[in-house]
Amino acid sequence: MILNSAQIAFFVLCVVFGSAVLGMLISRRLPAHHMSPEAKATVSVAMAVVGTMTALVIGFLISNANSAFNARNATVSLLSSNISQLDTLLRRYGPETAPIRDSLQRFTAMKFDDLFVDKADGKHTVDNPTTARMFDNVEDRILALKPVDDRQRWLSGEALRLATGVRAARSLVVQQNVNSLPLPFVGVVVLWLIVVYGSFGLFAPRNATTIVALFFSVLAVAMAFKLVLDLDNPFDRGIRLTPPPIRISGEPLRHVLDVIRQ
Repeated sequence: MILNSAQIAFFVLCVVFGSAVLGMLISRRLPAHHMSPEAKATVSVAMAVVGTMTALVIGFLISNANSAFNARNATVSLLSSNISQLDTLLRRYGPETAPIRDSLQRFTAMKFDDLFVDKADGKHTVDNPTTARMFDNVEDRILALKPVDDRQRWLSGEALRLATGVRAARSLVVQQNVNSLPLPFVGVVVLWLIVVYGSFGLFAPRNATTIVALFFSVLAVAMAFKLVLDLDNPFDRGIRLTPPPIRISGEPLRHVLDVIRQ
């Protein structure tokens, strides 16, 4: 079973906060000299190194996921722009392109449904063979056009160029859908967090204020993991009971579809 971002974040919250609570329990059984100021200072310095590395790696994960998200968002915008320009050229060519524009409209609607219409399992079909075949039909019909003058020859040539751009953008969406998040990094960071928060619990005073502060600190870290995972899976919305994840906007493609339908 593949876990979604909310489930992974909850797992991180439980494991890391559990390590802090475990540290508090262990501190009761340690000899006094293990809890001396010198021991506390040494552990604090060692954990400062681990904490710094953890912060750097989390920052890297957020930056990497954000870059991947922006690239996918730009690709969807490029796809929408190419479809819009292609429809404009076909409309200018003449009434004989009406069946091609109709196929282009169906392709756009199918692509929008593949990427942005919510499904029961929260997953989206980025590479739908039926949608791909529909665009093959658009290209075949453009190739079958018989221009009668220089104007139509230029329009048909530009239409083919834009159709190639649509195909390239569609392929890029598929290629970019591979998760860019290095999962070994996530495992290592969680391990580091367990060690860091375990040391916090080891020397923290055992009272409600300390426990609440540690909990909200771990909660913030867990939400950072959810942010990274949502950015890395921008087409999937997760389960219905979780807060809405970060999603790529489908408005550019929706707007193009509305224009083509007019």
